[in-house]
Amino acid sequence: MTDVNAIEVRETEEPKLDPRGAILRTLACGICGTDARTFFNGDPRAPAPWVLGHEPVGVLEQVGPEAVLPPDVAPGDRVFLGSILTCGECRWCMDGFQTLCERHLLYGYDPFPGAYAEWASVPPIATKNLIRLPDDLPSDLATVADPFACALNGVEMLDVRLGDTVVILGTGPIGCWQAVMCRDRGASRIYMTDVKQDRLDVAMGVVGSLVDEAFLAGEDNGVGEVMSRTGGSGADRVSVAAPSKQAQQAALEMAAKRARVVYFAGLPKHDPVSPLDMNQLHYKELAILGAYGATHRQYRITMDYLDRRQEDLARVVTHRFPLDDIAQAFETIRSGAGLKMVILP
Repeated sequence: MTDVNAIEVRETEEPKLDPRGAILRTLACGICGTDARTFFNGDPRAPAPWVLGHEPVGVLEQVGPEAVLPPDVAPGDRVFLGSILTCGECRWCMDGFQTLCERHLLYGYDPFPGAYAEWASVPPIATKNLIRLPDDLPSDLATVADPFACALNGVEMLDVRLGDTVVILGTGPIGCWQAVMCRDRGASRIYMTDVKQDRLDVAMGVVGSLVDEAFLAGEDNGVGEVMSRTGGSGADRVSVAAPSKQAQQAALEMAAKRARVVYFAGLPKHDPVSPLDMNQLHYKELAILGAYGATHRQYRITMDYLDRRQEDLARVVTHRFPLDDIAQAFETIRSGAGLKMVILP
């Protein structure tokens, strides 16, 4: 990325091996929603010119003599690199909540360039995030382990039970993966909403067989549609998988009494305050939770899940581009013509 909305493919020096790190030969790297927001709007953590890309899969070509690898990872393995970099020492890391690490960083952002490149460095803090890929799991699908693990975190926060009615606001990759997992957890009905018909159509082409019904949010952001389909009682579980204040408010209105609502998607950092009707929370005794990132446990669960459910999950990867066409990949995201984009260096 050479500037906001500007990207260039150029020759650079190969990364130098840190004695405590490693070097990946990049096979595939997904474009995360965070990458897209950075490209379209800028981010102080990605000072141009900067190499983005924090969903990499590659071959572990070089390993420093002092590097500490996970027990089942060895040089030459095909691996996935989890992007949330944690200290492993603070209270939250020790308790298993690495997403809340006091000193956490994100791979692909300052000070660690990303993997939209043929070769990518694995800094010492990231070696513990390497996960060996199952032999039959395609590299392009394995890149989604990062956002899928984050989606899993949201679903675990939702605590979907047998018989629950679930509404997912937002039909991007996260919403689609959450629909798959909610069905696996026993949801009796799953509804999805979006504000754009073309995005809704793309999503239903991917996960439509697992969703009871999908509809445009409309002026009331889908509240009326949900209430009419639930006999006026509302949904037991609501996931807000879209960065929208209107969706956050609608989630409270469409939630049933004693429902659980998870705000998965964050709001822009320059405008994070959302007006919410707290009487909805009070009188319906709602549980409102946030979900951010993924833990090491969720990364490992995800890798097995992707391997077992390839047929259902692979369709979420709608576009693949060579590195030379990365600008086209970002434009495809902007147009809403697909779900998940993967770069193949």
